[in-house]
Amino acid sequence: MKRNKKIIVTSHCVLNQNAVVAEKARSNGVMTAVVEWSHEQGYGIIQLPCPEFTFLGPERPPMTVEQYDTPDFHAHNRKILAPVIEQLKVYQDHGYTIVGGLGIAGSPSCDPGKGVFIQDLLDMAREADVHIDFFWQIPNTVEGTFDPTDDKSIFGPVASRRETSNSSRQATDLNN
Repeated sequence: MKRNKKIIVTSHCVLNQNAVVAEKARSNGVMTAVVEWSHEQGYGIIQLPCPEFTFLGPERPPMTVEQYDTPDFHAHNRKILAPVIEQLKVYQDHGYTIVGGLGIAGSPSCDPGKGVFIQDLLDMAREADVHIDFFWQIPNTVEGTFDPTDDKSIFGPVASRRETSNSSRQATDLNN
């Protein structure tokens, strides 16, 4: 069978819910809907490391974006993301397409629009000329079920959302 050379980058907890703060888990192990969808699309999956787990451990308290938006956490993210970016660059340089990423809506680290870790991933990818242009997400709903046909599971193009998010944040900063 021929490979299609398409890869999706996914937040760690999509494939391992054991890394999630206990009360925030959306599955008892693997989020099977994502795995099945990725398989149907022919996507290979690169699992990102869990920054919260490796920074504060499994017994950490739930925290906010603001609590993670620190120089120490950004430095930690860059350290654990370096090998991932290197791997993605090698794939891309050999004709593979990174079709997008899959984040966790509402996560202080892995939300595609505001997560500290995802923003560091996108910054490092841009610096290395690695193209991650689209994001899906596990919706921040009671079920937390991924459905690629549901708008709640589609974040969309990274650039337009990020520019809007940054513009909104800058406007808010100016008003405060």
